[in-house]
Amino acid sequence: MGDADSVRAFRRSIRRSFESFLRFTHRYWFHEVSEQARVRALFHLCAGHLGTDALYDVVKVRIADMNTYLDADSPRRQASTVVRLTGVTIVGLIGTVTTGFLGMNRLAEADAPLARKLWIFAITVVLTTVLTFYTMGKSKGLSDFLDARSNQHLSVSARLQALAGVWRRSAD
Repeated sequence: MGDADSVRAFRRSIRRSFESFLRFTHRYWFHEVSEQARVRALFHLCAGHLGTDALYDVVKVRIADMNTYLDADSPRRQASTVVRLTGVTIVGLIGTVTTGFLGMNRLAEADAPLARKLWIFAITVVLTTVLTFYTMGKSKGLSDFLDARSNQHLSVSARLQALAGVWRRSAD
């Protein structure tokens, strides 16, 4: 369960199995093969002896259960991603407002030489990239803090503990 490649391979395998099973069902699964009484009786005798209907039902239920699980798990993972991205966006919003304020001619660099402007631009890009990746790494803790911050029933100390939890190492 902890190996992402193994989980991806498992999901692909289940999806392919479900697709193959549906294709088999719609193309090749018959309950009647002929209108002739003897052929029909022979078919029912063989199917009853081999237990194909029961085996088919078992496989159908198992594959449908796994596919249902994967379908239910996908929205959960997407919701988790949205919550994490919300934390990253809020930190980005703070950075955007800050740089917007600084860009309101507080630093008079319009007449500076091109090399200085490029140097400032490069430093800004590097710092912004580092901050973005750092907040993405801390997104789980940030989303937990935002949940705690918005919970009116928590005390100030509980909210501060949630804030401190952003920098604690987590097991996930």
